[in-house]
Amino acid sequence: MAKNSPLMEQYYRIKAQCKDAVLLFRMGDFYETFGEDAKITARALNITLTSRQKDQDGNKIPLAGIPYHALDAYLPKLVKAGYKVAICEQVEDPKKAKGLVKREIIRIITPGTIIEPSMLEEGANNYLASVVEEKGSFGLAFLDVSTGEFLATEIAGGDEAEKKLATELTKFRPAECIAPESLEDEILASLKKQEGMSLQLLSDDEFDFEEGKKRLKDHFDKRLEDMGLDRKGPLVKASAAILSYLKSTHLEALDHISSIRIYSPSEFMVLDEVTLRNLEIFRNIRDRSKRGSLLEFLDETSTPMGSRNLQKWLQMPLLSCQEIKNRLNAVEELFRDSLLRFDLREALKGLGDLERVVARTSCATASPKDLVALKSSLERLPKIGTILERVKTPHLCDLKFRLNLGSLSEVVDLIERSILSDPPTTIRDGGIIRDGYDTELDELRHLLREGRDWITRLEKKERDRTGVKSLKVGYNNVFGYYIEVTKANLSSVPEEYIGKQTLTNSERFITPELKEMEAKVLSAQERSKALEAELFLKVREEAGSRAKEIQEKAKALGELDVLTTLALVAAENGFVKPELDPEGAISIRDSRHPVLDKAMRGIFVPNDVYFDAKESRFLILTGPNMAGKSTYMRQIALCIILAQIGSFVPASFASLGTVDRIFTRVGAYDDLSAGQSTFMIEMTELANILNSATSQSLILLDEIGRGTSTFDGLSIAWAISEYIHNKIRGKAVFATHYHQLTQLADVLPGVKNYNMAVKEEGDSVVFLRTVVPGATNKSYGIHVAKLAGVPQVVVSRAKDILQAIEREAVIEPLGENNRKKRTTSKYTQLIFFDGPQGGEQKEVGLKADETDRPEPFFGELIEEITGLDLNTISPIEALNRLAEYQKRLQNRELEFKSRDS
Repeated sequence: MAKNSPLMEQYYRIKAQCKDAVLLFRMGDFYETFGEDAKITARALNITLTSRQKDQDGNKIPLAGIPYHALDAYLPKLVKAGYKVAICEQVEDPKKAKGLVKREIIRIITPGTIIEPSMLEEGANNYLASVVEEKGSFGLAFLDVSTGEFLATEIAGGDEAEKKLATELTKFRPAECIAPESLEDEILASLKKQEGMSLQLLSDDEFDFEEGKKRLKDHFDKRLEDMGLDRKGPLVKASAAILSYLKSTHLEALDHISSIRIYSPSEFMVLDEVTLRNLEIFRNIRDRSKRGSLLEFLDETSTPMGSRNLQKWLQMPLLSCQEIKNRLNAVEELFRDSLLRFDLREALKGLGDLERVVARTSCATASPKDLVALKSSLERLPKIGTILERVKTPHLCDLKFRLNLGSLSEVVDLIERSILSDPPTTIRDGGIIRDGYDTELDELRHLLREGRDWITRLEKKERDRTGVKSLKVGYNNVFGYYIEVTKANLSSVPEEYIGKQTLTNSERFITPELKEMEAKVLSAQERSKALEAELFLKVREEAGSRAKEIQEKAKALGELDVLTTLALVAAENGFVKPELDPEGAISIRDSRHPVLDKAMRGIFVPNDVYFDAKESRFLILTGPNMAGKSTYMRQIALCIILAQIGSFVPASFASLGTVDRIFTRVGAYDDLSAGQSTFMIEMTELANILNSATSQSLILLDEIGRGTSTFDGLSIAWAISEYIHNKIRGKAVFATHYHQLTQLADVLPGVKNYNMAVKEEGDSVVFLRTVVPGATNKSYGIHVAKLAGVPQVVVSRAKDILQAIEREAVIEPLGENNRKKRTTSKYTQLIFFDGPQGGEQKEVGLKADETDRPEPFFGELIEEITGLDLNTISPIEALNRLAEYQKRLQNRELEFKSRDS
């Protein structure tokens, strides 16, 4: 059996350290992958899969590689495909290596541990989550290693614990989540459903409580009590496991993770996955892109910190009236003072991503260009501070204080003195440090300049001495410096020239004098590059030591950016500052859907909204499809969310009570992969609403019960309405085509009827998009079908059928014959002609004995009675049913007498 080569033995030893990762193994100018890793890499990157050598069993080893300089282009594709990637570098100079070049894993990259700017979305956080379950409770931590933001919360045990866990994960949308292997299958299944989240299961030892306490104390240099983590076992385990996981990826310089914030979900409005989707807060429903979302509409931020902060505010609308007022007052000042707003936006424009630059600086991965970007951002802080001297509101004054607290001029000065203004991206080839910063480096550069000047002088001297005008002195990495003479001039070469290399048209020579100078120049060049790298690392380390101060200013800048953006959006779109109603009433005049209003450029029809805690807390909204019922409900929710993040709202007046949760059930879709129909999904989401809503919640329901039979659907819709009104007592809008529900306004004190106004013009209708008091008993579905382009023959036939149904007729299918009889009752028969024009009809009177068909009313009644399950119906319900049947029969008898007369 053949042995593996020394190189492959080295590869297998290193691969054993990261079995679950794709190992990019540096070999010269390429990162190579072998075996299964090569197959994965070739498939994911669409590159050639080949083989070069055989293993010890004689089988060819699959091989795929990428150029080392193209790593930034290929690495994101592997990580985005869900793979963990280990980078193995040559950690010694191949020229100086004695035997096999030493190699080590320098970094393991996973979706949640990315700090490389080319792999991150600039305006979005990239969270790594950690989940631990203990006696039904959950510890949950979120860390964005690219910014240093670290949050943690505890979810108490109970029936809703798993739902609350899913809601928090949806809120932060982590790229990756770690969890112990022992986590229950049901919880693991829930985690796997999280969209866009990679799940890593780790050994339970990584979540050990005692080890976790020690790890947190060592990292933060604080007691658990001082961090709010005492007596919080699940939180300690989850938070410490994240730090451990980062170190396992070779991210050990983590000074920018300087604090952990313990938060409570009860501080913020709850927006679950369904609501975020239905309201299109972050992504639209159609293609799940940012286009057309509320986030896209609002995001006029000037900085990446501001963009991320805006997303966080939308993820976590406030519940504290005081905090909301603080933000609103700040926005109002910036809204009213357009010059202040303009000056701040100009000062913020083009500001670099301080949070991520300082994170890379702390993690020892920042490039020379990163430090220059850090300097250029920090040196703009004094100007922003000066502009903020004009502010008056407490919130803006607090931001001014935070930005002016402590000077970072030393960092700016250090980078200004040490780093060139336009340095290279890498430190490999020098050209980073300014002249005059370091004496030794200046001396080496002087020697290099003299050496180059000497070589230039040598070339001129040798041309003059030999008379060969084409003689030149050159250099390459293999032979060093040389004198090149064309073959036509070889006769002029002096005897002291030593032959070095023969080419097709020339020969190359060296001299003892040239070799001596070469040694000096190359030694100075090598030492110069090494010294520049050393000096840069020291500058980077010193700048990184101020990470916490820089982070605090970056956070303040991000918040200031959002406030000025909200003021700008309000000014450009005619928003108004909302008042906060302590009684919880909601009153909005001329409310608009912000995204649609902007897209429709002034033709959007605004509507009023009113809720109170007693007489108008459940609105039944009727009207045709396409008339704007869903839009009306969405704009109510968006106005409330905007207000609770501290934004003005699209209206002419708004007075709002805070809402703890917004629930939506809008639209329908199937999840066939999970074996769930549209109706099953509808009922599942509805169950979540009914089990979770409180009296402080807003519930928006659209066409509940339409996925089943009419009687079933109406019964469910009716029962739901009663439950929300009587038990939950929250605010609700129920858009429906079940016109029978409008009767609830007569019997339930908090129910009010509203409808979408329609103007009928002959045989067509115009949707006015206006919400008016009262109910409607028309759906205009056939008109919508006509507008959609349904063939006229189908529309006409539908009208005929509708008329027949309204007469309580028995409907028979229309066949292919030219003439069909259609019985509608004992007294009337419709005769249809299915001719070329279609849809022709006429009525002819019939005597009672001309048909032996049963009267449809009685057939339906008999079917209802025979369908009753007498084993489950209660006595009181049976009596009620009997009374109902008796009443219906009496009404029918009166109808017959009326017709006979």
